[in-house]
Amino acid sequence: MPPTENHTHPTSATRKNYSPFADPGAARAWLEAVLDQLGVERVTALHHVCTSEWAMAPRRVGDDMFFYVTAGSGWAEIEGRRIALAAGTCAHFRRGVPHAAGHDPRRPLRVVALHYTARLFDSLTAPQALGFPDAFDLRGDRVADTLFREACREHVLRPPGHTRAVEAIVLRLLLHLVRTHGQALALPGQRPKVGDLGRLFPALDAMQRRHAEPVTVAAYARCAGLSEPQFRRVFGRAMGLSPVRHLARLRMERACWLLRHTSRTIEAIADDVGYAEPAFFARLFRREMKASPGAYRLLRGP
Repeated sequence: MPPTENHTHPTSATRKNYSPFADPGAARAWLEAVLDQLGVERVTALHHVCTSEWAMAPRRVGDDMFFYVTAGSGWAEIEGRRIALAAGTCAHFRRGVPHAAGHDPRRPLRVVALHYTARLFDSLTAPQALGFPDAFDLRGDRVADTLFREACREHVLRPPGHTRAVEAIVLRLLLHLVRTHGQALALPGQRPKVGDLGRLFPALDAMQRRHAEPVTVAAYARCAGLSEPQFRRVFGRAMGLSPVRHLARLRMERACWLLRHTSRTIEAIADDVGYAEPAFFARLFRREMKASPGAYRLLRGP
């Protein structure tokens, strides 16, 4: 079934200022500039019926993940912060962040586990830029519920064009969350400047396409038309991390996706993401993800 059209007047939630902006005009201008660059890829969406024995051991994942509860009662823990799970709660597990979950065996969870990558300027992730909370309260939000279920149907049934369709559904979901639940967003520190991101765009695009290649920071700086010191300053201001650290994250994210979705050997994956020595790759992976590549591959379930 197609999602239900919303013909009601805008709610106060859609009109209120987006935290932490005091000026609604500035908030709208910033959001428009950022969201115009939003792209979604690498989506999986499954509706799980958890067994009474189910538990999610502490782990990290290499993409972002919605954990939308449709029934049952349980809990999630994100970086030591514990939240209650019930129908309508949507936990959000950010890439690389430790999390765990469990439930009441007498009221087992039913959840939509939706893994996705949403990037701005081909590099900065949407949760990073917009300050996604640990959880969204989606009780009574029929639009969000419909979009989660529609994403699952597309992913499981795989009709022609399903990849593009499910990406479009998740894009609609993200825009809906920002518009309707903007009060839940809390940007970490000072928001990235759109002007800085725009200056970095050629370099960010090159990093996304060539992160597995031995390209120097100086070469990426030239892509942006900046000196290397300028590039490092602008990059740190806009992205909140160094160019080298950003490249390492891109490599680990790609490695995580290959481990979850392909049967390629760990040696081949190490080479794919730019590491000639599989042992060195394995050490870096364990440091970042708190699990060996082999153990990470065995992770199953939501």
